[in-house]
Formats: sequence, C-alpha cells, structure tokens
Amino acid sequence: MQLSSPVHNQPLSRRVILLVLAATMTLPGCSLAIMAGKLFFDDPKMKSPFRAGTGTDLTKEDKSILIACSAPHHILTQHPGIRIDIVDKMSRMLATRKVNVIPPDDVAAWFDDHGDWGDFSELADHFDADFVMHIDLKSFAVIVPDSPHLLQGKADGKITVMEVTGTKKKKASVAFERTVNVMFPEIYPIPRESRSEEMFTENFIDRISAQLAMMLYDHRPSEEVN
Repeated sequence: MQLSSPVHNQPLSRRVILLVLAATMTLPGCSLAIMAGKLFFDDPKMKSPFRAGTGTDLTKEDKSILIACSAPHHILTQHPGIRIDIVDKMSRMLATRKVNVIPPDDVAAWFDDHGDWGDFSELADHFDADFVMHIDLKSFAVIVPDSPHLLQGKADGKITVMEVTGTKKKKASVAFERTVNVMFPEIYPIPRESRSEEMFTENFIDRISAQLAMMLYDHRPSEEVN
C-alpha cells in the first residue's frame, strides 16, 4: 500500500503556497518569508504595544499624546540636540498616521521654563494631554568600542506611557513600560570612510525614532525597519 504525504493530499494551490513558504524560510533573514506571507495570506496589522497596554487606538480615537525625552549628561554633551531630534522625528511620523501629538516645540518650551519633567501630571494638565510617553535614553553610541574606524549605533533605554485621568486635578499613572534596545546596522558595523559620522548619527536617530513611533500604532510586519 502506498502512503501519501499530507502535502500531496492538499489542493494544488495550497501545495504551491506551502512549498514557497518552506523555501523562503530556509533563506537568510525573514524579509522573503514576510513577502511570501503577504503575497498569499495578505499582510495583517499587528496590535501595537500602546493599544495592547491601553486599549486605545490613537489613529482612530480623539485622544492626544505628549512625548517627552530624557538623556543623561554624558549623552547630551556629545549630542546636545538628540532629545529634540527624536521627538521631532517621531511627531512627523505619527502625524502621517493621524495621531494627535502635542507640538514638540511647545513641550520643549515648557521644559526650559520648569527645568525637569516632575511626575508629568503638571505637564499633562498644562497641555490637556490624554497620554504622556516618556523616553528615558540610558545609552547612545555610534562608534564601536576599541575600533574607532568602525561605526555601529547602539542605544538602550526605557519607554513609559502614562494615562492621564481626572478633571480638576489630573493624574498621570503608568499604562505600560518597555525596555528599548536598538542596534544599527544590526549585524556588521560599517567603516567610517563609507559614511560621515554626522550622517551616520542622523540615520541612527531616524532608526530609533521609527522604532519608537511604531510602538504607538498598529502596523504590518512588512513596515518594520530592518
């Protein structure tokens, strides 16, 4: 008696799909597998960490979010504009998704007047924000240690999103938290002669900003930066 395999028992179109997916899974990286999945099974959106933690879809609901960024002195000494750059880039990306972000220039002016963020309740009350996202950048470097001729960005930090409640006196309470680890390029560093350090740093901040922005809205796997 001849036994038939489960694949052979499938309809022809189903067998073709399975064979293509099997072939792409054996190749380096995941982009081909994502492309195959998109071709045959559409490209469904993934729920964002923000919506999973708060139940709110900022792209559809009439809610506002305020984004604040902090960094230690040793980072600001080398990259004094990094906090503003990250928030500005994120805000522009989120605007294309119709997310209501409190203008970063107004937030920066508030910080200059007050000197620190405090517990964010006063900040949220001043701007009547529904959510506050605090980016606490712990480390940021673009040069490979002990290899000054190589560039590879590494950044670590913590994301805290607070939901603002109350009317007369608003209170910001934590809705969710995430650690952030970004490496760019992910596998191999690049030689300094191939790109200026200034341009590389700007590209790295673009990468960080994109990954942070995507935490706030549902997106498809094919949209993720690699």
